[in-house]
Amino acid sequence: MIDIIIPAYNSHDTIMRTLFSIYYQDISDKFNVYICNDASDINYAKEIDMFKDILNIKEITLSTNSGPGVARQVGIDNSNSEYIVFIDSDDTFYSPYSVNMLYTTITSNNLDIVCGSFIEEKEDERVIIAQDNIWLHGKIYRRKFLEEHNIKFNDSYCNEDNGFNQSIMLRDPNMVYIDNIVYCWMFNSNSITRKNNYLYRYTGLIGYAYNITWALKSAIEDNCKYDLISQLSLASITSMYYYYIEYINEEDSILLLKNSKELKDIYIKYPVKDNDIKKEILDSEYKFFSNEVINIDNPPITFDEFIKLVSEVEV
Repeated sequence: MIDIIIPAYNSHDTIMRTLFSIYYQDISDKFNVYICNDASDINYAKEIDMFKDILNIKEITLSTNSGPGVARQVGIDNSNSEYIVFIDSDDTFYSPYSVNMLYTTITSNNLDIVCGSFIEEKEDERVIIAQDNIWLHGKIYRRKFLEEHNIKFNDSYCNEDNGFNQSIMLRDPNMVYIDNIVYCWMFNSNSITRKNNYLYRYTGLIGYAYNITWALKSAIEDNCKYDLISQLSLASITSMYYYYIEYINEEDSILLLKNSKELKDIYIKYPVKDNDIKKEILDSEYKFFSNEVINIDNPPITFDEFIKLVSEVEV
């Protein structure tokens, strides 16, 4: 069986579309569907009633609004199927065969996680995202792997999916990426990541630094592989550097320095020892941010100067 977990906060305008996309899956008889109500103003009894005869579906209600990560974790803690799939309450599966493709791949190859491709729908275009290990979109997880490594969502309101996935990657799971598009990240101007003219792209960096640091510290405590820790810390502190030079003139840019401090400490303590791998990581980060950061080739400060600023900033 497969647990389909949906965090939902005041999602009554979009969740019907989500539920229909679940019902239309060709293996929907294998699903246990959980709407994890994150203290919405109104419950989801009406939606449950419409689907109760065609889906094994129930609502779990949180007493206080705690964010999607906490809602998902409540869903995990109150379910018990062998496999877990997450879908947001304003998104859909791409086709009737989406979950089946993920399920068939993970079961036939005895894997811990399978990552499908997904479509990100923007206001004026649609982009295919492939080989992603950041978002929860288009993935299936083996519950046993999560339990054996005590992998859970934390209580942050943003980037908790990245923290969750990086915690998994640091445990070196058996995993594959598949090219099949299985999920649609639908455009919603009021979603956490898109409201206020995408302000989240800046403010969410605090959550990014927190979640990556959280995942790395947990991996260090569990004696995970040195190379996995060092490579993620290098990639992450480099990302924070590029974000900093992009937002250096923002009033609260010092927050990026403050929230990079622990991440910097891990980067210093766990350097990448293989120069070829180090170059590969730095080249990859540069390639990604070359389309994002206007002054990337003429930065106002160097990476070493950034590290010095992070070291000196008072938290």
